[in-house]
Amino acid sequence: MGRTLAACALPALAVSVAWLRVEDPRRAGEVLAVVALAVVGGLLRRGWQRGLGVTLAAAGAAWVAFGTQPWELLPFRDERVLGPIADAAGQGIGDFYGVLLPFEPVRNPEMHALVLVAIFGFVLATSLLVAARRPVGAAAVTVAGAGWPATLGGGEAVAIGSLALTGALSIPLILRVRSGHSLVAGAAAAAFVVAGAAWASSATSVAREAALNWEAWDIRGAPPQATSVRFVWESNYDGIRFPPTKTVVLTVEGPDRARYWRTSTLDLYTNDHWIEDLIWLGRVEGVSDALSLDRLTPPRAARRESWLEQRIAVKALVDDHLAAAGTPVALDAPRLGTVFVLSGGVLRVRDQVGRGQGYRVWSYAPDPAPAALSASKPRYPPAAARHLEVDGRSFPAFGLEGRETVVRGIFADPSYAPFLAYRPMYLAARRVIGSADTPYAAVLALEAWFRQRGGFVYDERPPRLAGPPLVEFVTRTKAGYCQHFAGAMAVMLRMLGIPARVAVGFTSGTFVDGKWVVTDHEAHAWVEVWFAGQGWVPFDPTPGRGTFGGNYSFASDSEQAVAALRRGELSDSAGAATRERPDSADIPREGSFGADRAPSLFGLVLAIGMLWALAVGVGKAVMRRARYLTRDPRRAATASRRELEAFLRDQGIAISASATLDGLRRAVGVELGLDGRSFASTAARARFGPPDQADLDARAARRELRALLRSVRMELSVWARLRGFVSLRSLRGEARA
Repeated sequence: MGRTLAACALPALAVSVAWLRVEDPRRAGEVLAVVALAVVGGLLRRGWQRGLGVTLAAAGAAWVAFGTQPWELLPFRDERVLGPIADAAGQGIGDFYGVLLPFEPVRNPEMHALVLVAIFGFVLATSLLVAARRPVGAAAVTVAGAGWPATLGGGEAVAIGSLALTGALSIPLILRVRSGHSLVAGAAAAAFVVAGAAWASSATSVAREAALNWEAWDIRGAPPQATSVRFVWESNYDGIRFPPTKTVVLTVEGPDRARYWRTSTLDLYTNDHWIEDLIWLGRVEGVSDALSLDRLTPPRAARRESWLEQRIAVKALVDDHLAAAGTPVALDAPRLGTVFVLSGGVLRVRDQVGRGQGYRVWSYAPDPAPAALSASKPRYPPAAARHLEVDGRSFPAFGLEGRETVVRGIFADPSYAPFLAYRPMYLAARRVIGSADTPYAAVLALEAWFRQRGGFVYDERPPRLAGPPLVEFVTRTKAGYCQHFAGAMAVMLRMLGIPARVAVGFTSGTFVDGKWVVTDHEAHAWVEVWFAGQGWVPFDPTPGRGTFGGNYSFASDSEQAVAALRRGELSDSAGAATRERPDSADIPREGSFGADRAPSLFGLVLAIGMLWALAVGVGKAVMRRARYLTRDPRRAATASRRELEAFLRDQGIAISASATLDGLRRAVGVELGLDGRSFASTAARARFGPPDQADLDARAARRELRALLRSVRMELSVWARLRGFVSLRSLRGEARA
């Protein structure tokens, strides 16, 4: 055993030193761990012991290299472990074709993991051959293991070749080969390793010109051509033409429903175009759990429980912006180096993000109910003033007393006569929103007008007239693509006194095998509107596009708003048949938001539904209170437990029919992030404690339950409470019990 271990020492050193040269700084601690695992796993003598040792060593090496716990590699598990390892390995292989050496292990963890795997594999193969007394094979593996990374390096290749030669020759010497046949084999091995060392030492200058240029091989096949889609994002109104073949530019894992992947915002409208005009907030070196946020980000964005995690892989996109949903609040991107944080939740890197790079980002992506947006008042902080400017003119806030007088003064100002061309656009906006009394109602009316009722069509080669492009689009041509629709709606909202901007990036793409696959055909521009208490909420005025396969939001991606909008409750009552003439009088005719309506079948159905919901909620409350009508403290404690169980079920939390108090406590902690120990302990004492204290404990348990439910309701949205109020899950659970 000792001789075998000694024979493995120099080869393991040669292989480790050769591979460590490709990274800087060199993390020798992990290398020592995988070398020890490889040597120990290969030195066991018996067959079954050796097989078990190799298996355990491989699991340990995977743990060290990829951060995967050994027991996670067991079969028949629900967690996806081997898939992420394969993805990381593929990522690392691809990086060796695009990252300059020596690489930084922190910025390229997949490459570092492959280095550890290579060292483990070559050392394990050498130790197995040494243990089997195969010095020729062991020497060949040593030369291959040290010579391969030597071809990637520069001036130290001669030294590495010499070290590989020394390690290879040491194997037969230490094993004390004596037979004539073995001496011949040893001489052949020596000649082989000398030739290998010479090849390794000269590979740097020869390999790139040789007929067998392995460094030019790419086992992944022909890579997709990297593409830029900035022609979609820039304020270009002359027309666009997308490639006939789609190219996957991003994949996004994490979100389970469609999102917009925003890359930047166009905040300034000047000279008839939207441009990127962002404010520098700070910089991070790839990793930050608290990014700098601008003043328009609501306080709720700091709540970690509301963050949306995304794991984004760049496939073939040429850009220096990072895509993310909503407003990024935390980032894990060590491979990207310095990341600049800009206003509007925009992240940029110093260099363009390369093919195969990836990062994790956590975002605040508001998903408010229509009622919350409808209740949002037009109270805008000073930071929102820049989002009410159009071509250098600042418009008063929506609903402000006397704003029409101010607006007329803006258009009548002789010092800025060209701006008078935008007056028809403003008049059209006024007619569309009618008597809308909230910003949300105005936004929905404009969104519906562009998408459904205004006679607009999607056209990638729209007609071009002499006037301002967006004015001509709204008043005459009514044909354009996403930049026309988003740009026009944002300008009209600003003139109405509602903070708005153009967001650019990608629509959700296609959901395939647990990830969103985004192509260059999903490049898009939409509108973001600021609401007090919510932040920036996306709206999409662009109607369906024939050559695009993306999913688009409608009425802030809310099914409730879609239904209400189609019923005419949140938009105008004029109907889809009405068509406005922008050059008509300055009298709002469209959008009678407060108009009286005759009773309808829909109203009757709505009333019946409300009565049914009220009956369900009140009926459940009566049933739960009836359980407390007992003098038995044990039953009262059971009533408390059943009330908590029913509440959790109504919130969509899976609770077993045989759930114990401790199980309910864990469910409260895991699903709601609250501490239910006090209730669980008092209820347990009331049910199983001394009889003389049971009555006091039962009352205490009910008080603790009320306090716990009060804390839970404070964390829930109004919509979540209403959904729980009318839910039948608790009744079905009791029926099964």
